[in-house]
Amino acid sequence: MKYKLKYFGTDGIRGEYGGDIINEKFAFSLGVALGYFLEKKFSDKSQPVLLARDTRPSGNNLLLNCIAGLQKKNFRAINLGVLPTPTLAFSVVHQKAIGGVMVTASHNPHHDNGLKIISNFGGKLSVEDEHLIESFIKKSEFCESKDDNFIPDNTKYIKSYIKNLSRWFEPNFLKGMKIVIDLANGATKEVSPLALKTFGAEVICINSGEGLINDQVGSEFTEGLSQKVLDEKADLGLAHDGDGDRIIFVDKNGVKIQGDKILGVLATSGKVYDRLKPTGFIATIHSNSGLEHIVRKKGIDFHRSDVGDRNVFALMQDRGINWGGESSGHIICSNYLNTGDGIFSALSVLKLIASSKSNISSLAKKIPLWPSKSIALPVKSKTPISSFDKLQDYLKEIDSSHEKKVRSLIRYSGTEPKIRILVEAQQELLLDNVFSKIKNLISEYI
Repeated sequence: MKYKLKYFGTDGIRGEYGGDIINEKFAFSLGVALGYFLEKKFSDKSQPVLLARDTRPSGNNLLLNCIAGLQKKNFRAINLGVLPTPTLAFSVVHQKAIGGVMVTASHNPHHDNGLKIISNFGGKLSVEDEHLIESFIKKSEFCESKDDNFIPDNTKYIKSYIKNLSRWFEPNFLKGMKIVIDLANGATKEVSPLALKTFGAEVICINSGEGLINDQVGSEFTEGLSQKVLDEKADLGLAHDGDGDRIIFVDKNGVKIQGDKILGVLATSGKVYDRLKPTGFIATIHSNSGLEHIVRKKGIDFHRSDVGDRNVFALMQDRGINWGGESSGHIICSNYLNTGDGIFSALSVLKLIASSKSNISSLAKKIPLWPSKSIALPVKSKTPISSFDKLQDYLKEIDSSHEKKVRSLIRYSGTEPKIRILVEAQQELLLDNVFSKIKNLISEYI
């Protein structure tokens, strides 16, 4: 059964803080609704629900009101303060909690916020579960919990998270490596530098809390990172999004490495080092056809899911595959955790660099991609794309005249009021013509 969700998008619930959805009243109602949901799943309320947030000014009040909603249903809710989403997900599993809530809007602008619900297995909920939670939301019931000066002590959770990473990577394997990391003024400001230093890297941090989260910084804006890498003569640069489940790479020349190249590096090296079990890899419909070509050429089964790391993970489970990811920097290794973790993904790539005695540019060059163009256009409403008759006729024409030489993807964002256009082709001229035509046709309908 296909469920139509009112609040949940592809990665939690998001919106502008103070709007109809993301406000204290809704956070409280969601806490109550989550309590009803957990009552159906767990008869024992002795285990806690863990909550954390990123650095948005609105985060603490939203978190406290969500806690108040859970407490109304007599659940024990623990405030872990500012932590990355993957650190919270690991803590849920490690502490045997019955779930978690992350107050974040991830890579969205600083004026947005949101809530992600984490299962007791440390991953995203199914659409069916989200639909059930939505059925319990009653925004009329509200008991506001005001902001306070309480500062949670999350030291033990951070220590446990770092200790777990040490099970996966050798001591000091980053010794001699100089790394610049852009922390997006977000939730990774403490954990990620500590992790890199733990394994021996010389770490230079930028955007570690001196400005607004995601405000021209982090994974969406790498210009400042590129310049800092050049200034410091660093080996490479890393950039997180606001809550730390994404990672983006910049080489020593300040050049941003495309996310699909990183996926290709992990997939093809996984084949070499026998880390893909079985020999397969999951990407999304958004990933470049060049990635699919090189992965298949290496004898690796390649599968595409819908956009969203939840969909990536669902297909990984269905096919019994342990690695997958999105070109945006969400990468999942299910042997490690059931959700994306930017620092684990970074360390995995850094381990390949160290073991091959190479650099990120050399590894990325082995993953040739098709030329592509993309854009996100704002929309007032999400009219079905299937009703764009002229566009649909043109797409059929392209499919018949340029079979397997052009691929287009047109979809609405699951987290923002935008329509996303992606076109890729084997030749630049063909790409330019098709992209321009598609963009112009869509503009007639929005």
